[in-house]
Parts: sequence; structure tokens; C-alpha cells
Amino acid sequence: MSLAAATWPEVERGGMVLVPVGSFEQHGPHLPLDTDTTIASAVAARVGARLSAPVAPPLAYGSGGEHQSFAGTMSIGTDVLRLVVIELVRSLRTWAERVVVINGHGGNMSALSAAVRQLRDEGHDVAWAACATETVDLHAGRTETS
Repeated sequence: MSLAAATWPEVERGGMVLVPVGSFEQHGPHLPLDTDTTIASAVAARVGARLSAPVAPPLAYGSGGEHQSFAGTMSIGTDVLRLVVIELVRSLRTWAERVVVINGHGGNMSALSAAVRQLRDEGHDVAWAACATETVDLHAGRTETS
């Protein structure tokens, strides 16, 4: 279920919520700037369907400063992404048992690791998982292109 399309009475309390996180940056000359967000959203939708878990709207802006020299790149940086994830999870956890962040951009890993560490220290059931497209081939390679 897409939380963006749901009304509040349709959303069950408890359970797990998936949050896709991507970036807005170059992916070679052939892929759209939102490729990482599209991948994270697609993975979250498939996992959500299998587990009957609702999927939050994606966080489309990530920590992409390494791509800043390319026109079109929009990055919120590591510190801001960490804080956004912390506040979002705190909000979600008022009605959801668990939150899993589905990450589509390698540059987000530091922010997500720090956010999850802090949230777990606060007692929140939260985790993150990487789509890991770049373990197969290079950035903007065959895997991301397909």
C-alpha cells in the first residue's frame, strides 16, 4: 500500500513501514536525475507488496555532494539527511512498530548509519537496507540502467 494514496483510516497501526530514500544527481548522460529514488521506490514497493507493509513517499533528496559539479544535482548533505530521517522515523514510530529505510544511493550510507544508531539508542525499532546496485557494476552502469 502506498501511504501517499491512503486515507488515515485505511492505515493500520503497528506493523512495519518502508521508507525509500534516493538522491537527485547525474547518472551518466543517459539516465534521469532521480534514478536512485526510482530504484529505491521500486524496491520498496516490491518488498511492501510481499510483506503487506505500507510504503511511505520517497525522500528524493539525499547526500550527493560528490556529484555537485554536474548540472541538475540537488543535495541536502549528510547532516540534514540524518536529521530528516531521525525526525521522520520518530514521527512514524508513533503509530508503526518498525521502520525500514530502503536506500538507493551510496552517498546516503553515512547519514543513514548515524541516524539508525541514534534512533536505536532511543529505543526505536529501525533499520536500513541498501539496494546495492553498484556492487554489481559501476554507477550508471547496466544494473541502474535496466
